[in-house]
Amino acid sequence: MGAAISQGFTFLLAKVVALARWFGELFVKVFEALWHMVTDLVCWAFDGFLGIAVSALGVLDFSAFTQYLGLWASLPGGVIEVLEAIALAQAVGIVIAAIGIRLVLQLIPFTRLGS
Repeated sequence: MGAAISQGFTFLLAKVVALARWFGELFVKVFEALWHMVTDLVCWAFDGFLGIAVSALGVLDFSAFTQYLGLWASLPGGVIEVLEAIALAQAVGIVIAAIGIRLVLQLIPFTRLGS
C-alpha cells in the first residue's frame, strides 16, 4: 500500500511539474508576442511619421531654387575653379544643415538653445 501511495504522489507531482512547465512556456510565448506587438507598433508609428514627412515635402515648391541653377553655368571658368578651391559648396551645405538642425531643435519642448 505504501508503494501505491508513493507512486500516486509521484504521478501527481509529475502532472504538477508538467502544468508548471506549460505555464512557463505559455508565459514566454505571451511575452514574445507582446514584444513583437510593441516593436511593430513602434515601427508603424515611425513609418507613419515618415509618411507625413514625405507628404509635407511633396507639397513644397522648389521651383525658386531650381530656376537659378542655370546661372552657375554662365559663370566664367576661373570663378568656378576658385569657388571649388575654397569649398564653397561644402560650406554652404554645412551652414544649411546647421540652420536646419537648430530649427528642428527649437521644436523640442523645454529646449531653448541660445534663443
